[in-house]
Amino acid sequence: MSRYLTLIPYLAAQKILKTSARPEFQVKTIQVTKSHGHISHEPVFSRLTIPGSAVSQRDGYAVNASDSYIATEAAPVEISSFLKVHTGSPVPEEYDAVIMHEDVRQDSPSPSCITIIKPARPGQNIQKAGSETRVGSIIIPAGHLISPEDIGAMIGYGVTSVQVKKFVAGFIPTGDELKEPCMAPGPGEVIASNCEMLAASLDTIGIESLIYPIVPDDPVQIRNAIELAVRECSFVIISGGSSTGSRDHSESVLSEMGTVLYHGVAMRPGRSTLAAVVDGIPVFGIPGTPAGALAVFRELIIPWLSETGYPVPVENTVQVTLADSVPSELGTDDFILMSVGKVSDRYKAMMVPRGGGQMSAVKSNAVLHIARNSEGIKQGKECIVRLTRSFPHPDNIYLFNGLQDPILDVLDQFLRKKQQKLFFRKASHEATLLSLRNKSIHGGIIIRQGNGGSGRVQQDYSFLTGRSYAIKIADKEYILAAKIPPDFREGKKYVCPELSDDSLLYQMMEFYFQKIQVNNSDINRKSSECTTEQEIIQNIIEDKIDFGPCSACLAFEYELQGPVIGCDSIDLVIREEDMESEQVKNLVKVLESDEWREETWIIPGYNLKRSGHITLLSS
Repeated sequence: MSRYLTLIPYLAAQKILKTSARPEFQVKTIQVTKSHGHISHEPVFSRLTIPGSAVSQRDGYAVNASDSYIATEAAPVEISSFLKVHTGSPVPEEYDAVIMHEDVRQDSPSPSCITIIKPARPGQNIQKAGSETRVGSIIIPAGHLISPEDIGAMIGYGVTSVQVKKFVAGFIPTGDELKEPCMAPGPGEVIASNCEMLAASLDTIGIESLIYPIVPDDPVQIRNAIELAVRECSFVIISGGSSTGSRDHSESVLSEMGTVLYHGVAMRPGRSTLAAVVDGIPVFGIPGTPAGALAVFRELIIPWLSETGYPVPVENTVQVTLADSVPSELGTDDFILMSVGKVSDRYKAMMVPRGGGQMSAVKSNAVLHIARNSEGIKQGKECIVRLTRSFPHPDNIYLFNGLQDPILDVLDQFLRKKQQKLFFRKASHEATLLSLRNKSIHGGIIIRQGNGGSGRVQQDYSFLTGRSYAIKIADKEYILAAKIPPDFREGKKYVCPELSDDSLLYQMMEFYFQKIQVNNSDINRKSSECTTEQEIIQNIIEDKIDFGPCSACLAFEYELQGPVIGCDSIDLVIREEDMESEQVKNLVKVLESDEWREETWIIPGYNLKRSGHITLLSS
């Protein structure tokens, strides 16, 4: 087997599938009440005549139309042959019209007569027998996607069961490194999740799935699994083993069992995909990575199902302005995950970082397709993206760049309860301000200096044009973390980390030492410099130092404690022109609410007293 893929164009792969592979359907008889989303195999015929007899369509009187022809309001006609009826009441054969109450006077001197002031025509306000359907009439044709309305009609017309075409997808997870779901993975092991992910997607369009046990990277066992799957399924998807490595056996096994249609498609992600036909059953090999598996499924398998006549729902598209320049490789169809939100009155799309594993798919709500003849699309260009989620709507999604902090996940979780979502992407201070200046995002996430040292460097906002405001999310507290908080009055020698003089943590710790008048001779600095909070905590846990500065929320995770030595403000930066937008006003309202404070007050290390407070930024 060659260790190099021969890539065919993405459109060529679609054409090959369309002309060379057809899924085998199964026929099953199921209850009508369970048939939603299934495809009818044969026409469904009515077992009843509806209505069974002529019925009235109005409340009024059944009459002979000929008795009323000369009636007018000025010259009413009195008749004695009539029958009072209600909507849905049977109309005897001797009457051919129904006159509504408002066209009849009740002032006849004889109780056996009525006075008609408006003529009736034959058939007026009467639904004829069998006018809706008759015994043997077709209710739904063969190949029809059964809807809730169809189910109501079939039940109403006496049908209790229906034959449907059933597609069953077979999934074969392969790989020595895979562990079954719900089992803890060891070193070098991965929980098998691709098959469950794709099976759940097929379930939404009415396709059942069989997920077979994990198969190791062994050609014999892979062959056995395929032989079983093609006997039981309409089409088969093999997860993993589709590349050209020494442990990738899908292509060689399938070439022995049937015909390989292609191996390698010029698409990203998903290059190492393949398709074959074994005993008339289509078999797909997809990459083992979640991103590659999802891309091949969305861009090749689902369109193929649609081409075969299976009713796949049409995905919604939306025109967006790109918040980023999106690079692409010439000669490759690129499918980039995006997050789309409405900024002011236009939809903007931010690129979800590649290589984010399954979280990239979780955070995205759209896909941008860049065709193989393009090397990318520049920032600010308009293009069309396909939405992969319908909820929440892009109108209710906030797009932010900036510094990462755990409180943002809490804010996103809170917004979800209000059918909204916060999409956040990590970016430098300068990149965040540039995105704001370009009006590509709702706002930026920044950390502004609070208390805890006067020598700290102030942030530069000169990249911004015009006035901007900072909306406080929370004050983030920092503590002098320790297993047992130090008591400097005891005169004991303590060891603390060596920190860079211009770092936030150093400034806060030194400010605290000055505040409580700690004698520097009582403190030894660890010789090797700590550069991150995680390093400081690790040194505390290993008893290499007695204490060190870090955020209270991180210290809490390791059951460390200590006095508060300072805080910083986690803020949203918003352009002045956007402060009056409904989106921003709604966000401020959320942050000011007692509901937000009450729900998040229990999160350690954050002070929410001034959440929602607005400050004018100075450049």
